Amino acid sequence: MIDPKQVLRPAGYKPYKGNKADLIAEGERLSKDAKLSTNGLACMTCHQANGAYQATFAKPYSHPVQMAQDIGIKKINLDEMIQLCMLKPMAAKPLPWKSKELVSLVAYFGEVQKGFKPSAAMANPCAAKNPCAAKKM
Repeated sequence: MIDPKQVLRPAGYKPYKGNKADLIAEGERLSKDAKLSTNGLACMTCHQANGAYQATFAKPYSHPVQMAQDIGIKKINLDEMIQLCMLKPMAAKPLPWKSKELVSLVAYFGEVQKGFKPSAAMANPCAAKNPCAAKKM
């Protein structure tokens, strides 16, 4: 079971600051990097071609996400969602809150979100074996 405290922003949280274009580019690179996980997954394992996003991904954060609700979080921010993905599907530790990696992934997925249309979501290539769609842990 995942402790919501591992996912929620710490008190006084101040994210890493950097050039937005550089952060987006680094986030795109990291989204394809299986070295972030302990099980060989990368963010794009689930999210290539807009796969595994729910329709709510089109809504501004914070908003309800089923994966977060499953661990008792009613509404979640994008950075917290990335931390949850690090823990659950990727079986890794959360990224350090002040890290360039976390802010880069937030910047990249924030850009992806801007162009996301729920009808544009493709079927997830991992289908039934998709760890993002796995039953509650």
